[in-house]
Amino acid sequence: MRNKQVKAPTWMLSAVAALCLTAPTLARQAPEGSAERESKAVKAEPVVRAFGSEGGFRTEVTSETKGSLSKEDRRQASLLAAQVFQHVDEARRALEADEAAAARKEVEMGRKAVEAVRQLLPTTHVLTKTTAPDGKVIYEDERDVQDDRVFLFEGLVQARTLAPIREAQQDEPRVAGVRVVESERISTEVVADLAYVDARLRRALKALDDKKPDEAAAALLLAQVKGVDFRYTKEDAPLAEARDAIWLAKRALEENNSIQAQANLQVARQWLEIYRQVLPEDQRQDVNQMMSEVNQLGDKLRKEMNSSTGQANRAHQGNTLTKWWDQVNSWFRKK
Repeated sequence: MRNKQVKAPTWMLSAVAALCLTAPTLARQAPEGSAERESKAVKAEPVVRAFGSEGGFRTEVTSETKGSLSKEDRRQASLLAAQVFQHVDEARRALEADEAAAARKEVEMGRKAVEAVRQLLPTTHVLTKTTAPDGKVIYEDERDVQDDRVFLFEGLVQARTLAPIREAQQDEPRVAGVRVVESERISTEVVADLAYVDARLRRALKALDDKKPDEAAAALLLAQVKGVDFRYTKEDAPLAEARDAIWLAKRALEENNSIQAQANLQVARQWLEIYRQVLPEDQRQDVNQMMSEVNQLGDKLRKEMNSSTGQANRAHQGNTLTKWWDQVNSWFRKK
């Protein structure tokens, strides 16, 4: 009987694509966060699926999931996964500069980030057992399965992380039309296959040990090209426009350009209004609330034009815009 951890096959995995994480909304309230973190220690009831007829050969698959992810845990996993690809890019740059030691350090850091993500993700114990008509067990296998495909959002959509991956994948038709967030569109879903990426990182380490920097560079390139899947689907245009305008407003505030931020917030509000109009009356509450908050922030920015604004206040405003960006992405998942 074997006991090992493997990557979950597709048929075992639920469609986590609904997440995205394209970006979950922030969960800052202490009571909710505490409750969700406590839930990680609770084991779900085992699920048993039986195949075969009574009295004949019969196979039972018993799965038991240990752990769960809160919204903040999912956010952590996404940001850590984004760090993995930053380390990959830095390692490639180091190899191009003939700095093998620096490259090795970046690859090792990437593997540590992968392991940190795996510590966060739930694990499902799967026991498969087949019995003959006389009740004798003729096959038995058990293993721990983990879905280590992680949706990337905030950390990845920054140009410094996304652009190198796009550059590495420029010959791949599957990413045609995907642009960084400063442009017209970003991909709704960007999924990292950590099992594949980690395998490439291990290959890169071995190549460095063998003094084969070209092989190491090739392995790192594959991590970027094959380890990230851009799922670019036709988006609801008003939501996409509102999302991009919100992010551009955040970038403007980071540069302390309140005039540009106001202009982007006005664009965001206009597209949110268009989106609101296509929703049923009973589903408009969240959009109405965001539009009200956008108006309030716009008013504050106008009042600040003749006064200096502290860095702490700008950081708070930036966090608010990030929350809105996350929330708009969550609306894509509901469609």
